[in-house]
Amino acid sequence: MSADLSLTGPAAERPARIGAYGWYVIVTLLVAGVFSFLDRMILGLLIDPIKAEMSLSDTEVSLLAGFAFASCYILFAFPFGRWADTRNRRNIIAIGIVLWSIATVMCGLATSFWGLFVARMFVGVGEASTGPSGASMIPDIVPAERRSLAMAVLACGLTIGGGLAFLLGGYFVQWAKEAQPVLPLVGQIAPWKIAFIGVGLPGILLGLLIWATIREPVRQRTASALDTHAPSWAEVFGYMRKHAALFTMMFAGYCGFAINGYAYNVWGPAYLGRVHHMQASEVGLLLGLAFAITGTGGIILGGMISDWLVRRGMADAPIRIGVWSVYAQIPLFLAAYTVPETPVAATCLVVGMFVSCLMAGQQIVMVQMLTPSRMRGTMTAVFLLCANVTGIGIAPTVIALISDHVFSGPQAIGYALATVTSLALASAFVLISLALPAARARAAALQRDTP
Repeated sequence: MSADLSLTGPAAERPARIGAYGWYVIVTLLVAGVFSFLDRMILGLLIDPIKAEMSLSDTEVSLLAGFAFASCYILFAFPFGRWADTRNRRNIIAIGIVLWSIATVMCGLATSFWGLFVARMFVGVGEASTGPSGASMIPDIVPAERRSLAMAVLACGLTIGGGLAFLLGGYFVQWAKEAQPVLPLVGQIAPWKIAFIGVGLPGILLGLLIWATIREPVRQRTASALDTHAPSWAEVFGYMRKHAALFTMMFAGYCGFAINGYAYNVWGPAYLGRVHHMQASEVGLLLGLAFAITGTGGIILGGMISDWLVRRGMADAPIRIGVWSVYAQIPLFLAAYTVPETPVAATCLVVGMFVSCLMAGQQIVMVQMLTPSRMRGTMTAVFLLCANVTGIGIAPTVIALISDHVFSGPQAIGYALATVTSLALASAFVLISLALPAARARAAALQRDTP
């Protein structure tokens, strides 16, 4: 059997520390997540200049921001998830990073709606390739009692990447407006295009670094008999069917969190610009710092709290944190999208982002809790497919349609955000709360070797 398919004993037999190399892998995968989210979300800051240059509606721009990415993700999620369970995960991470980085550069070279649409489709390869493989690798190098913190660090790629998307996007746009750069073979180029090219190129080097310096870890197994071999597609989907009610409610609930997150990621900058008349550089600074500092702090704090509660006997803490966070998220985001005073709205938005990030690092921990080790890649792919299709594939367009056709005036985007966010978070609270007892029972059964 090849090294990447080999198994060792249960996780309990591993040392109770991560080690220097383990931290190197975690931090490198964190950087990969930063580039993934940076390349994927920078379009949020560039909506209005793209809309103006290509004469697009909000709905058309939302298709570029969401549907184009999600459509490619759907095509690649299951093959890459299966790869993570059966083959070398390091290789697919490196290949995916190079592919989506090239696609981001192509976004900057696109001259039409459809050219940009196709380039955005291939950016979707990033999340499809790296998410399942990275999530599958972490439990093989991290002791169970440190897993929530490790996954929280990995999830910081979302907030750091989002912060850099806004900070660098605003910087590149402002610099390009002043410098009017001329590129070889291309000529003078619009400022928003410089932003895509500037953030896309470094990712190619990162992909090569991962391929050269990270080795494929030996797969650890849980106590489940399903971990004695690489399960077939029939076994994976048989496991899902057997526990269909649990996974349906849990995944659907977490999709509500994804909808909220992508709502402020995609439309937050446009809302602040249209309603509160903030410049792109001001929006970039505000949201960039909010993502990079408060968002990252929220993720790390959530992981630390989760690990602390798990060590004290609350095994379902990674899930409970998400349920508890809803109590603060709903009033904060409603105020952020409806209060007319800019300082109050901005403060509520930043604090709301912090609270929402408390559970961001625990989403994949939830999947790991409910899944045998050798199915984690495929099950993570299923979960990320659901979250990304609803969060970035559907939600931005629904918000745009409500803004275009239900409300009117500059405040329309704020009312649309408030409507979708409140409904999504309320649904998440109800569904996850209902599924929590079954989730506890499933996690305990896996430790008793019960498929």
